[in-house]
Amino acid sequence: MREIFAADFRDRIVHHLVVRELEKQWEPRFIFDSYACRKNKGIHAAVNRLQQFMLKASCNRKKAAYFLQLDIRSFFMSIDKQILFTIFKNTNFSEDIIGLLHEIIFHDCTENYYFRGDKAMLESIPPHKSLFKVEKGKGLPIGNLTSQFFANVYLDVLDQFVKHILKCRFYIRYVDDFLLISSSPEELQEWNSRIEIFLRERLLLELKPGARIMQVSEGANFLGYIVRPDYMLARRRVVGNLKYKIAIFKENMVSYTGQYIGQGATIGSSLTTPEHQVIMMNPGMVVELRQTIASYLGHFKHAQTGGLVRSLFKKNDWIESIFIHADGTIQEKLAPKNEFRTLRSQIRFFRSQLDGFLLFVHMGKYIELYDKDAEIMRKIAWVKLKEGFRGMKTAFGFPMSLKSTYLRKALEKGYSVAILEEGKPGKWIRHRYVVTIFKACSL
Repeated sequence: MREIFAADFRDRIVHHLVVRELEKQWEPRFIFDSYACRKNKGIHAAVNRLQQFMLKASCNRKKAAYFLQLDIRSFFMSIDKQILFTIFKNTNFSEDIIGLLHEIIFHDCTENYYFRGDKAMLESIPPHKSLFKVEKGKGLPIGNLTSQFFANVYLDVLDQFVKHILKCRFYIRYVDDFLLISSSPEELQEWNSRIEIFLRERLLLELKPGARIMQVSEGANFLGYIVRPDYMLARRRVVGNLKYKIAIFKENMVSYTGQYIGQGATIGSSLTTPEHQVIMMNPGMVVELRQTIASYLGHFKHAQTGGLVRSLFKKNDWIESIFIHADGTIQEKLAPKNEFRTLRSQIRFFRSQLDGFLLFVHMGKYIELYDKDAEIMRKIAWVKLKEGFRGMKTAFGFPMSLKSTYLRKALEKGYSVAILEEGKPGKWIRHRYVVTIFKACSL
């Protein structure tokens, strides 16, 4: 859990302008292998570069190579404001820029702020992660663009030390997480000691304890991946987070006919035929689920995770009723790309995506079924059909008050059913979207 301070909109504009000016002078000074909050860098570039370093250091896995992974304790809360300002003051920026930097760096955001959130959660944040509890003159607010850039400037001092004094050829840093690679574990041990002293004396920072020297073949747990010379895996914790989030969505979206409540009546509570999986397609939740899965798929595609992704979708087959997954991307299966000119073309689209389902189509105060769906309902409930209705060959409709009755009849016969709700008027006909799916478990 972290404490986030976000500047006002007008202040963020100033932050962007200041960073834009700072980048002109500092970007050429930064080492190539600093990857956080820089153009054409980022997490994926960092892990790919690390893999290249591992291959080079081990001569394509022909020789032993070792890495030392280090992390700074409470980095943002430990940044010394005076040291940071002095770094900038020793450059040739104008007095106006230096004045703005002084204002931004020494501003105490804990004295004048608007609080949003749960105060009980705020109190539960550990002291070393809260600006409210750090000593005066320490810490930068997480959430501001300037803080991200200042972090790179502050640790550029470390980068220059490692590259030019220690002369480490294979060094990479992302914020306060950094690795050094060498063919000699003794050299890494010496570097560890010298870096520890340098950080403490020059930047008033401390390393997290417990750093180990490991062979590159064992893999580095770096930025959400397990990076080895010849392949990468998604970190187990990242996979676990996705599984947990999917389980929460399933709890809110999926039930079974014996549990489902609709129109004030229990649907399927007395069914003796195959049970149905009920998927509630709340539009907002569908979008949130797609965004969640898409973000993880974007992370996974940079690693060898094909089997993992297939396994996740196989164990959560209900997701395939909502989305189409291919080539590391995910799209809504039941969201048409274009508007329909006719009801017939609209129904044809939903039928193509929901093969084997009866479509219960909301039309004003009625539910209607068309063509082969209407024919099936005639056999189930002995109802009379209309011919040539709404441009369809055959149709059958009933008032909304009878929805539970006819739904039950269809489910008792083992049919799968999709409920199509009316949306806002379109250019030619009303939009419609699937709100609930009753999927026979045998499908």
